[in-house]
Amino acid sequence: MRVSSNISYELGIAALNRQQSLQVRTLEQISSGRSVLTPSQNPVAYVRALEVSQADNANSQYGLNRQNAIGSLGMLEGTLSDVTSLVQNAQQLTVYAGNGTLDDSGRSAIATQLRNSFDELLSLANRVDGHGQYIFSGFQGSTKPFANSGSGVQYSGDEGLRMVQASASRQLAVNESGREVFERIPASAGGYQSMFTTLSDLIGILERPVITDADKTILANGLGSAQANLSNALDNVLRVRASVGTRANELDTLSNSGDDLSIQYKQQLADLRDVDYARAISDLTQQQAYLEATQRAFLKVQGLSLFDYLR
Repeated sequence: MRVSSNISYELGIAALNRQQSLQVRTLEQISSGRSVLTPSQNPVAYVRALEVSQADNANSQYGLNRQNAIGSLGMLEGTLSDVTSLVQNAQQLTVYAGNGTLDDSGRSAIATQLRNSFDELLSLANRVDGHGQYIFSGFQGSTKPFANSGSGVQYSGDEGLRMVQASASRQLAVNESGREVFERIPASAGGYQSMFTTLSDLIGILERPVITDADKTILANGLGSAQANLSNALDNVLRVRASVGTRANELDTLSNSGDDLSIQYKQQLADLRDVDYARAISDLTQQQAYLEATQRAFLKVQGLSLFDYLR
């Protein structure tokens, strides 16, 4: 009889512990808001939630990358817009310089304006972004790309493009090489000529006194070459701006897709991990009732066992 009582006691304690464990687990689910607390509770859901969480974190990082890229491309577009305005103004001044009523002093005044444009262009070519990196230096973000050596403007950057991981499968450039924007411009005489050389040559033509018919011919030819080179420079800047605009539009599209993915990932995580509070509270109520019933049954059985033992 004593052996039977011991077995009955152990079974009763085991039943109580089991009900208490279930109740503690449900309380932990309610307090944490998570339905799966350990991998052993639901290995498949736990692993899947981990995969979705990692994908969501990666998507968030791509979102930050896109925000930074949008800022960089915005700075680049703003600078190229200023360059566009500068070249267009130089074109207008070149047309005006061909006015036959201008004398040497009038052309010299135009040359002074173009010197200011030259200095402004050099400043634009050396502009830095919000992180202190030179926009047009290629990979060498900390290297000042252009310097006026006195004998001409020299480029010290490279042709590298800084790529940003905009999505899991897409990288986009957030800069442009200064050589591509300012130097690799088709020249009227063949080959390539930089914007700086075009402006410098134009200034030299306008500062040259015009006395003879030969001087007039030199002036006319110089202005014609300048117009052609400035037109090519403008076409080149507009081409680069179109490329920048295409990348900016793609970033917008990727951002919209990324936002949609974020919603999907969060919904999947909620389905996999989040506790159903209504169900959990219902389970807790039921578990409490089972626990109380088990306690009563245990006390009753133990009471009968003691009575039989005494009898």
